[in-house]
Amino acid sequence: AALDLHSSHSVLGSIDQEGNSQGRVCFETEAESLREQVETLRKKARSLHLTLEAGALTRWAVGILRPLVDRLIICEPRHNRLINSNPNKCDEVDVEGMCLLLRLGKLKEVWMGQDRTREIYRALVYELLNWRDAQRELKALIKARYRQWGVLKLHGLKVFSKTFRRDYLSQLPGDEERRMMERLYLQHDQAVAQWKETLREVERAGNAFWEVREFQRLPGVGPIAAHVFSAIIEAPERFKTKAQLRQYSSLGITDRSSDGKPLGYERLNRRGNRELKNLSYHAWRTACKSTTGPNAIKSFYQASRERTHDVRHARLNTQRKILETLWLIWLHRRPFDPNKFFPTTNAPAEEAGPRSRP
Repeated sequence: AALDLHSSHSVLGSIDQEGNSQGRVCFETEAESLREQVETLRKKARSLHLTLEAGALTRWAVGILRPLVDRLIICEPRHNRLINSNPNKCDEVDVEGMCLLLRLGKLKEVWMGQDRTREIYRALVYELLNWRDAQRELKALIKARYRQWGVLKLHGLKVFSKTFRRDYLSQLPGDEERRMMERLYLQHDQAVAQWKETLREVERAGNAFWEVREFQRLPGVGPIAAHVFSAIIEAPERFKTKAQLRQYSSLGITDRSSDGKPLGYERLNRRGNRELKNLSYHAWRTACKSTTGPNAIKSFYQASRERTHDVRHARLNTQRKILETLWLIWLHRRPFDPNKFFPTTNAPAEEAGPRSRP
């Protein structure tokens, strides 16, 4: 069976094991109606496998449907080309296409957790990231407005400081411009206050998870990065291999070819969670600063740079290594070990003697 969820009405359809259609039903998107329609379908079949596409209503629907079916498959909409490229696209046709893909085993399944505490924690972290983005947009708008009215000498963060902003407001040509800028400053201050309040909520919710403290032992990984990785991943066992984690973090390599001929250059896969890629970049940059003391991440990056002779490749290798280390710490419940991140040999070369040297 397949379920096409919408905010007002939804469509539920099914086929049997031979591929024969068993009809479709349209009903209002309510918890009782959804439960009743699936239970009715369940009584008619020996086993029921249900699929629905990942979307805004998916987590709510999964909590209702998971106990009612033998297997629940949440699929990735972007991979359903049979549905997206159909010239006669509608909800009824979409349901038939999803049923067919489920029967053929051609759906790309999306992992979704069942822990309510983790779900709330994840929502809080994304709220924190949204307030961060709001601050960035307002800061860019404030600087653009100043330049629009001829104030060109903008010195870093002083423009947004409550202490120094009056010096910049006094350079504006009139009262109308000043009032407009004061309204933008008010929005910026509210975004900062909301960010700080949400951060306190994130820290309160994150105190229940041991891995958040362990992540911060890694050089370059601060409290916010630890919270972001824990909330987005939710459960480390969802990834079977390191390659899956790389692809999910937008750090995997995509390579397209036909008849043995490349269709383009190798590049990073743009799909995935960009926040994890951003997290690993800032951790690399913080750990490899010139003012930072010797650490495992800096040593790994320098060795990778000497091996590849390419700054970008060495950086990406280090970013992948950081995420893999966080994942393994959580998966095996072991503390961070710098020697495992980048093993070092303490034996001097003179002890080996000239004959044993390569």
